[in-house]
Amino acid sequence: MKRFIVATAIASLVVPIMASASEAFAQDRRPDRNSEMTREQARRPDSSGSTRGAAPQRQQREEARQERRQERRNDRQERREDRPARPERPQTDRTPPPPQTGGPRTDRREDRRDRREDRRGDRPNRPDRPQTDRRPTPPQTGGPRTDRREDRRDRREDRRDDRQDRREDRRDWDRDRRPNPDARRDDRRNDRSDRRPDRRDDRWDRRDDRRGDRWDRRDDRRDDRREARRDRREYREFRQRWNRDHWRRDWQRRQQANWWRHHSWFGGYSGLRVGFYYAPSYGYYQVPRQHWGRRWSEGDYLPSVFWRYQVNDYRFYGLGYPPVGTRWVHVDNHIYLIDQYDGYIIEVIYDAWNW
Repeated sequence: MKRFIVATAIASLVVPIMASASEAFAQDRRPDRNSEMTREQARRPDSSGSTRGAAPQRQQREEARQERRQERRNDRQERREDRPARPERPQTDRTPPPPQTGGPRTDRREDRRDRREDRRGDRPNRPDRPQTDRRPTPPQTGGPRTDRREDRRDRREDRRDDRQDRREDRRDWDRDRRPNPDARRDDRRNDRSDRRPDRRDDRWDRRDDRRGDRWDRRDDRRDDRREARRDRREYREFRQRWNRDHWRRDWQRRQQANWWRHHSWFGGYSGLRVGFYYAPSYGYYQVPRQHWGRRWSEGDYLPSVFWRYQVNDYRFYGLGYPPVGTRWVHVDNHIYLIDQYDGYIIEVIYDAWNW
């Protein structure tokens, strides 16, 4: 409250002082404006249209300019008079002088004719062109068109004779070229008689070859069956010591449904991706379009794209020891036991874990 009272007291003292100072300043400025007005009136022209101080200076400038212009004109005129006259151009033979007749155009035409005759007389005579066989000289008969018609008729007759001769030559050539039909028949008979024993020999050889091939195929099939039996025995022994149903029951008892979420093998897994599979400890890999989302069963052949993603620790999953020449592989969330030579599927575990 005290501050407010002090501020009002100061304002009541300062405001009248400022008002008096502003009035004094305004009075000091008024005579300056009047002096400026008097100066402008002095600079303005009078009613007669002439300025007081600038008129004589302008007149002097205009007079000086006119004097300079007159001096320049006089100098130019003197220079033109002092120039020497141009010499006349020499007349040459190439550009003859124009006719100084001064008459009408008839005189010019006569002069042109005379020049042409002079030029023709100065030219040498042209030599005659040599006559060749290719371009025969035209007939110098000078008669009517009957001579030309006769020439055309003669040419037509000559052409007809040439065509007739060509046709006769062709007929003779065709006759010489055509073989005798009787000789052809004899040649065919001889060829048949010669070919028959050869064909018989070829048939016997083919039969022997077929029989040999059959025996060889039978032996190969027997060997294949024996090998297949051995392989089946090995697979049978594996199935006797490992059962899929028992494995799943034991696996679910030991591991929880989401055991893979906190495992190091699945550290890079971030969800399903279209066109990609995830293999534990390998990561994502691209799958061909025709194989993506497909399942294979026992007896099929697994594509070679998936053979490299082998199960590194089959004991952790509780899988049986793979027979010689086989391996466990990952395909999405399925596990396959395949033959490592041809990809034949021996055992399948679908949905080993759920995503």
